[in-house]
Amino acid sequence: MPLELIVISLMRTSKWINVLMLNTPEEDFGQLQSRRIDVSSDGIRWIERDFEQFTPLGKFFEINTNPEAGITVDKETSNATALKLRLVRINDAALEQETVNVGIEKLQLLLNESMACALHCTNCYNELVAERCFSSIRPVPVPTMEPLKYFSSKKRMTTAMDEGELYYAINYIVISPQSLGKGVLQCGGNIHCARCLQLVGESLGESLGEKLAAQLYVDTLWMAPGAQTGLPEGRLEKLFGQVTVSQLMLHLLQSAVPISDEKTRVFLKTVRPDGQLHYMLLLVDTNPLHMLRSKLSLIEDLNISSSPKDSDYDADASLTSNSDSSIESIVENSSDSDSDSDSDFTTDDSGPRAKRRRCGRRYESKPVHEVKVRGYRGCRLIYYMFSTDEELTANTKLIEQWRKEGTPMLRISYMMMMDLLRELTVNELLVATMERLIPNEKEGRVSYIIFEPDEDN
Repeated sequence: MPLELIVISLMRTSKWINVLMLNTPEEDFGQLQSRRIDVSSDGIRWIERDFEQFTPLGKFFEINTNPEAGITVDKETSNATALKLRLVRINDAALEQETVNVGIEKLQLLLNESMACALHCTNCYNELVAERCFSSIRPVPVPTMEPLKYFSSKKRMTTAMDEGELYYAINYIVISPQSLGKGVLQCGGNIHCARCLQLVGESLGESLGEKLAAQLYVDTLWMAPGAQTGLPEGRLEKLFGQVTVSQLMLHLLQSAVPISDEKTRVFLKTVRPDGQLHYMLLLVDTNPLHMLRSKLSLIEDLNISSSPKDSDYDADASLTSNSDSSIESIVENSSDSDSDSDSDFTTDDSGPRAKRRRCGRRYESKPVHEVKVRGYRGCRLIYYMFSTDEELTANTKLIEQWRKEGTPMLRISYMMMMDLLRELTVNELLVATMERLIPNEKEGRVSYIIFEPDEDN
């Protein structure tokens, strides 16, 4: 069957690149025997009986094609082939030219100074902040800092926030304590709903007995808009729009805590609507990850024409698109299959065996379809997910270690954590196949986060 997807990953500190080629499982044994994969200095050729698919890589990399020193066939099954190719040189200029640059985008809050609204508890709809307008609505000035460090800093003069001010960030708002109504209960530094006791925020600093600011978690707030505002009633987090996994991760990395030159930590917390606590611990590799990826379904190009065609890259190639399930299925099948594929694998200097095969075949003209790849940046990480009381208890030692070593706990919404978990789970399957990893949950689960532009999601 034709090649459906090719994914290439590169850690800039590594001397190897990982290549994963996926195809639909082949039922015709004759077709399987006729398949051949050639690695040459200019790229990778996927050769079937009636056609050939060529992925040009020569402009990006100089590859050692010596089969004894430069190429390792890590895995080959009926629907997946994983290779490791040894790098001689990287053409940085060419790689950068074909790579999508994704930066941190500013959060957009669909609330302005002319709109009045009240804030209620999402659990029991008790009013926490009476209906009002805010005279100044701005993003948190220094998002890389914990809000407590900004709004209650010992290095600058701190005064209580003006009652009309509102600051916002990825999953919280900061307002004046004077804006809080009678529906809240303050206990120590925590702010609870006075009716159902849901934790809805925390106090940020105190000066001369006066609270300086109140941080409220967006996922605990229900917004009741005033008349003629045009805003829908519902969870306040909806006013932030859809935050993609790429943007969420880029924002979270601003608050990551370095533990060495190569690793940094992010500690995430969320509360499920039924009250169940979830923790996610991310150990992120600071060495940059580069990924090259083809469009999702290369078969479409083969169906369009039987002659060579130089088509533009189709930007719907996101691994987190609606086709996640198909990719996941292919990779899962490859991990369950026996490594008994009889397809040929050759290089441009693979010795007498390859030469005999080539000489034994009668020359036939085949259409060659070029497979274009697009570059992405990302990060490789190890993650732990604890979503039940039993898992939290069993991993208390690890959790306490991260806390004692100064890793701040960042609260995100439940939906954000589930989106992040889905992305990590899908990419975890790819990484396990590409890097030939044996899962070990005690040591954490290895995955990638790929930074994709919004139009790819």
